[in-house]
Amino acid sequence: MAMLGYGIGMMHERTRRSLRATLVGVAACAVVAGLTAAVGGTENELHTGAAGAVTGIRLDGTVVSPLASAAGVEANVLLFVMTDCPISNRYAPEVRRLHDEFAGAVRFWLVYVDAHRPRDELREHRASFGYPFAALRDVDGALAALAGATVTPEAVVFDAAQRLVYRGRIDDRYVSFGVARRAPRTRDLHDRLRRLAAGETLAFSQTRAVGCYIPGA
Repeated sequence: MAMLGYGIGMMHERTRRSLRATLVGVAACAVVAGLTAAVGGTENELHTGAAGAVTGIRLDGTVVSPLASAAGVEANVLLFVMTDCPISNRYAPEVRRLHDEFAGAVRFWLVYVDAHRPRDELREHRASFGYPFAALRDVDGALAALAGATVTPEAVVFDAAQRLVYRGRIDDRYVSFGVARRAPRTRDLHDRLRRLAAGETLAFSQTRAVGCYIPGA
């Protein structure tokens, strides 16, 4: 009987220890969850309020704030390109179509990541591919860093409240570098711009862009 009582006592002690461990684990999870909630948030929330202070340098040397609010503008698109990237250059006609379709509601900016090239060379490139909107030189990589752009071409979209709402490909024509479909199945950038132009509020979304890697990104 004494041995039986001892065994039962040991079982109760193990149960108490197990319960204490469970409670400690639950408390730890609650603390971690609280910290996650405190420092977490969606990607567009992390950029709220910070984007408007970003500046870019136009090809004529003037400094502008590409994400600044403007009457009637529902979105700003930063299109990261490189003069000698073949995929960037092949998308020029589609980019021109998007610009024409959403003129007034969406403001486009061409962002040259190869800003070390002479300004005249960048001007010639912009003119030869018929881009009808302003171009910026990302001299210190600040725009690419803010946007999280890593390849060209890559489109990064901020809404009228300067929240980051989209980053990624223009469409899914390119499966990988050098491998392309005859026609795209999904027009990712067009879809986001259509919804923003209609006044819709978007949560952040991202797709994988295929192109030339941005040096240092």
